[in-house]
Amino acid sequence: MSGFPQLREAGWLYGDDPYLPLALVRLFERTDGTGWEIKLNDPASGTTVEVTHPDEQSARAELARIYAEGERSGRWRIRQPDAY
Repeated sequence: MSGFPQLREAGWLYGDDPYLPLALVRLFERTDGTGWEIKLNDPASGTTVEVTHPDEQSARAELARIYAEGERSGRWRIRQPDAY
């Protein structure tokens, strides 16, 4: 699907309650060649932060930083969708 960002990875951060996520982070590849997106959601406040990176390497480095920071508050459940 040209033009639609493709989800490459998603992670949910859980604290003490296994049914209430503290955060949701998603990594998207833009299919129009303009880079990679990271979207970080805070379900409690409803806010979303979006950051665009020019390449996969820098996006994944930022994603690793987010995972490391989140581990201070809980445990991540990370999924990578199957490629088509």
